Amino acid sequence: MIKIHTMTPFHHQYQRPQPMVAPKATTNAKTATFQEILNQKMREATKGHQAKR
Repeated sequence: MIKIHTMTPFHHQYQRPQPMVAPKATTNAKTATFQEILNQKMREATKGHQAKR
C-alpha cells in the first residue's frame, strides 16, 4: 500500500499527521519551593560550620 503522505511534498495547509505523544506521568511527590530548599541548605551549612569548631 502506498502512503500518499510520504510521497507528497510538505504544504503548509496539508500537514502530515504527527504521532500521538504519550502524556507525561505526574509525580505525586510534593515539590519544595525555592525558599524551603534554601532554608534547608542554610541549616545544613550552619550545622556543618558549628561542628568544625
